Amino acid sequence: MFMRGILSAAIAIAACSSSAHASAASKNLVESDFDSYVADEPVWEQVAVEHKDWKRTRGFKFAEVDCLAQGGLCEDHDIVSYPTTMLYYKGKVVTKYTKKRTLEKLTEFVEDMGSEYINVPEGVSLKEVGDVKTNALGLVVNLDNESFYRRTAFGPWLVEYYAPWCGHCQALAPIYDELATQLKGKVNVAKVDCTRNEDICRKQKVPGYPTIKLHQFNSEIEYNKHRTLEHMTQFALGAVVPSVKPMDSNDLENIKHQNDVSFVYIHDSKTNPEITSLIDTQSQVFYDQISLYESSDAALASELSVSSPGLVALKNNRLYKYEGSLTDDQAVRKWIVETRDPLVITLTPENTGRILSKRGWTALGLFDPSKPATVNARHELIETAYKYYETISERSPLDGQPLRFVILDASLWENYVRGAFNLEMSQLPVVVVINSREEIFYPYGLNGHNVPVEEEALLNYFTHIESGILVPKSMLSTVQKTFRFVQKQTRPVVKFATERPMMALFIATAFLLAIMRRFAPEAPQEGEAKKKEGEEGGKDIKQD
Repeated sequence: MFMRGILSAAIAIAACSSSAHASAASKNLVESDFDSYVADEPVWEQVAVEHKDWKRTRGFKFAEVDCLAQGGLCEDHDIVSYPTTMLYYKGKVVTKYTKKRTLEKLTEFVEDMGSEYINVPEGVSLKEVGDVKTNALGLVVNLDNESFYRRTAFGPWLVEYYAPWCGHCQALAPIYDELATQLKGKVNVAKVDCTRNEDICRKQKVPGYPTIKLHQFNSEIEYNKHRTLEHMTQFALGAVVPSVKPMDSNDLENIKHQNDVSFVYIHDSKTNPEITSLIDTQSQVFYDQISLYESSDAALASELSVSSPGLVALKNNRLYKYEGSLTDDQAVRKWIVETRDPLVITLTPENTGRILSKRGWTALGLFDPSKPATVNARHELIETAYKYYETISERSPLDGQPLRFVILDASLWENYVRGAFNLEMSQLPVVVVINSREEIFYPYGLNGHNVPVEEEALLNYFTHIESGILVPKSMLSTVQKTFRFVQKQTRPVVKFATERPMMALFIATAFLLAIMRRFAPEAPQEGEAKKKEGEEGGKDIKQD
């Protein structure tokens, strides 16, 4: 049965096999109940028979209006042709359907819109809702306190937490819009205005603006790399697929040295597929945070002393076994969180600033990976770290905080190593204790030379520092110190000029005029001027 005038928040059903079914799925509206029906939730004009359960499971209402019987209502909503298909959300028109009125196109439209404006009622399980399309429209969705938790239950979601006044957020906006288009059908893209949704941003522990996080599997990963379209696309697409890498016994030594911490999942042909699926999920939850490998190599299982299925962590010259159930998602996730942080961290371009800028002191290993001595030096520093923490109760840590232990690939930071520590690459490997905030470090041991990268020598070096025997040195050159001093002295002036530009301009102008008056030549008095004119005139006559 063909409908006549259609006005709804779904699809105008052009043809339907049973009018009784259509009536059951789509409510006839009159002028008196139109506003109340569409005001709270989206109303879809839908292929009523196929989607009549959406009202209960997804919070959508489907409706139709006979414009012959409800002419005033159609006039109020500017309906000028029939059938007209409209989508309403919270009482406002979202979009008008303009494509062909075929069953296929109408269904596609409804399912796209249904994914963008889903509103699951309380008491309905996600399983009942069924599959929901991901980023069906390729647009950035604005989430708020009402929609955030309801929508992000259907992951994955890349969410930007921002403030309207934030300059970096404003610069990111066009790139972020383009990103949503790039990720259409793959990853949902959203924004949360933290000035209007403080509760969400507080719970998400947003440290600053913009902060970008990927939400999926009831967890989130913060994005900390370059905010370019290429990098963000790569991150989002990489995080929504399993990233477990294959390995065998021949790869073991390389993996031990390449990563601070590596997780290895051992399985065989009899392993429950549910366990493998769970491990794949963990690789997404901890994407870009851990290195996760899988292997069915019996020789590797024997070398790691683990039976199949099993999960182990290779961390700082040690092996840690997971002892719980591999079908318990929460238990596996908790163990990974507890195990993933290394005792000695290798610095990368992404984490260097964050780690070295922390308050306190750091034992910094300056290593050149191309040198054979680096392998042993790395091992010695890690073992020194273990011994240091074993004896921490007997020590008097600087500023009351234990040392952090990190390794820096000096070949990537050669200028920094040379400028801050006056070291050449030929002198490496070297370990120095530094305080990046105060820009000071302890360059030498008691003998006035670099400390050998050996456990006993390093522990004695730490003890001498803690006892005050050694004296720290500045990481700044004389030129840098002068610049910092000038910068510190002028900072209040710059702040004043920024906060009160008009007053600063007035003061600067007055100061400039005073300088000009001070150094301008004095004008001769009237008598002196006339006398001078006479003398000059007399000279002229005499010369003639």
